Amino acid sequence: MRIPTRLMSGSVRRHAPVWIGMTAIISMSWLYLARMDGSMSAMGASASGHAGMAMGDAGAPTLVAVFAMWAVMMVAMMLPTVAPSARVFSTLATRRDPRRGATTAAIYVVAYTTPWIAFAAPAALMQWTLTQSLLLDPMARSTNGLLSAAILLGAGIYQFTPLKTACLSKCRSPLAFFMAQWRDGPAGALVLGLQHGSYCVACCWALMAVMFVVGAMNLPWMGLLTFLVLGEKVIPAAWHFDRVVGVTLVSSGLWVAAGEWLGA
Repeated sequence: MRIPTRLMSGSVRRHAPVWIGMTAIISMSWLYLARMDGSMSAMGASASGHAGMAMGDAGAPTLVAVFAMWAVMMVAMMLPTVAPSARVFSTLATRRDPRRGATTAAIYVVAYTTPWIAFAAPAALMQWTLTQSLLLDPMARSTNGLLSAAILLGAGIYQFTPLKTACLSKCRSPLAFFMAQWRDGPAGALVLGLQHGSYCVACCWALMAVMFVVGAMNLPWMGLLTFLVLGEKVIPAAWHFDRVVGVTLVSSGLWVAAGEWLGA
């Protein structure tokens, strides 16, 4: 089923506040992360102490601050990738109820982001635990070659699993997902957003774990991972882009593991 281009364009114009709001949130999130990264770099890793992330700090405020950092990261990285599905959703919502189309589209976007913010909790706990174990430095970058190899290999292998494929299919074909699961109104937008966001978390969580290899505050890698996730959603399935990413990750993991073995 194809949505007429004229209708799609009209939906985009009517829902301009939604797109402007998304752009503003994305921009502010990246700006916040850039300022945080600049502050930490200026102070130096040994003295950064940002959010209590230094290795010796083990209090609850540390975990809360690390969660906040991950939550902003997930918004900055994943909100841009919802644009294709949000565009389809807004068009369908407007066709069903032109008066509330923009409202339901905004609810869908917020609901989609919610599972990723929830994902920040286990990510923060993992960072805190590994940092306390001296397996991450204060910049949340792996200090252990075997840990790095394991993360890269795990993320690469996950790219080939049935769960990854099933969840990615929902992201690649949002129209089919919406047509099968559609519910009218704000409540329906909330449920669809939560469902779609949950599929996205199940699809991409292993890619996010790669941040522990390169550093959770590594802005270039954050940007690259954002484009990889978006690429998996919009590049035709026949190109097997997700498999290419998997092979690259597995190869990188083997390379790191071989370096550790040869250097032992």
